Order: sequence, then C-alpha cells, then structure tokens
Amino acid sequence: MISIVISYSNKENFANVSTSIAETCGEVFEIIGVYNPGKYSIGEAYNSGRNQSQYPFLLFVHDDVRFLTENWGKPFIEHLSDKNIGIIGIAGSNYVPAAPSGWFVAPETKVQTDKIKSKALALDGVFLGITSENFDKLNFDHNIPGFHGYDTDISLRAAKVFTNFVVTDIKIEHFSSGNPDKVWLDNNLYIRKKIGSNFQNIYNIALEETAFLKFVSYYFKFYPFNINSIKKTLQFLPKNLGLSSYLKIMRLYLSFFKLRITETL
Repeated sequence: MISIVISYSNKENFANVSTSIAETCGEVFEIIGVYNPGKYSIGEAYNSGRNQSQYPFLLFVHDDVRFLTENWGKPFIEHLSDKNIGIIGIAGSNYVPAAPSGWFVAPETKVQTDKIKSKALALDGVFLGITSENFDKLNFDHNIPGFHGYDTDISLRAAKVFTNFVVTDIKIEHFSSGNPDKVWLDNNLYIRKKIGSNFQNIYNIALEETAFLKFVSYYFKFYPFNINSIKKTLQFLPKNLGLSSYLKIMRLYLSFFKLRITETL
C-alpha cells in the first residue's frame, strides 16, 4: 500500500502522471496531489501531502515523469521492508564534498551499477521512496525555500541514521532537467552549513578541488566580489588539497579580482 505525493502546478502533467501510475503500479495506492503554483516550497507541499496520507509506504515523485516498469509497486515495497533502509531513489551519488553542491558534484560520483540495489548518500528528488515511519523521523525542512535542495537535505540527513539506496528495477522517464539558480546556490549553502560533509571514509582530492572551483565560480555569478564574500566562500575551502590545487584556486580568485577591477574602471 503506497501513498504517492505529487506537488504540481501543471494540471495536464498531474493527469498524465496519475494515469501512468494507475497503469503500472500493480499495488494498492493513493495519489495525493498538492496543487502548488509557487505558493509553497516543494518541501512544504510534500510535508502537507504526508499529513494527508494513510499508507505505510511513501513515494514523493515529480509531476513530469512516466513510469516505464510494469508492477513497480511490488519491488518498491520489498526494498522498503527493511527498516534499516532510509530512502530509495532512481539516481544518487556516493560522495559529499566540503563545498556546497547539489546531489552530485561530478559524473563520476553518480551511482552507476548493474546491481538492483546500491548504497548511496544524496539522492535525486525526482523519485524518493521511504516508509512513513522513517519519514516522520525526518520530514522535509520547511526552511528550504523553492524547489531546490530539499532532496539533498533529506537524503543526507537520512544517510546519517539509515542507509540510502539507488534501485535499478524501477524505471521512469523524466521530461525535464534541473535549472540551478541563486535559490539553488543559497539552499545548498544552507544545507552544507547545517549538515556538513563528513559522510565517506575516502577523501578524494580531485573531487574536492572540482567541487570547490565549481562552487566559487557559481557563487560569484550572484554575489559581488569583495572581502566579505571571499570569506564566506573560504569557509568551505577543503583541507589537504596540495599546492597545485591551491594554486588553481588562487588563480580563480585572482580572475574575479581582475574582473572586478575592470568593471570599476
């Protein structure tokens, strides 16, 4: 028995995904649609949907997807029957860098496997499955506005007390891609400050460097280059990178400094 919560603003999308679920789920289910034309954050909409739900298994899914697997409800329930499992998703990553990032920082950090079920840390919010019992220990953070970061936040918090998995025996088609903006950046700043990055035993210098360079480059797309903003970014500077990495980082800051000087002339 699955409660499927969908936050939507496009009524046609909601009708289409509802039909797709009805044709493929194969288990007893309910669909809780939360009409949300920007009035609430997606986390608030999902929390509201959970409060209306009645079944022990929860699925939070985007409205612009189509289910490709017949009778996917059976493996969905089987995966979540283990109480040690936190959240299952159809895409996720296995590395959390010191710098703020989305659910993955580089293609090589995505969980890519032929196994039916593989451990993960952060999960893509397009499809998040969890038991109602475990969800009630977490909930979506209502302090995260908009439609970005809610998935990284709840999946990383779940990873601290449970084990998350990417599953490959449930397939969906997603009709849109992410659109990182300033809200995405600010939300991921908030998440990294709140949760930290101490999730894996392996310290990958190349990934840490990549993540920090991406973060700084993106940060100064939205914030002015000045002493205060430099300090704010440096609080996420990874440790023990090595001289060559720190030189790259220094050159990046210098490039923004030169651009700032040019703009003031």
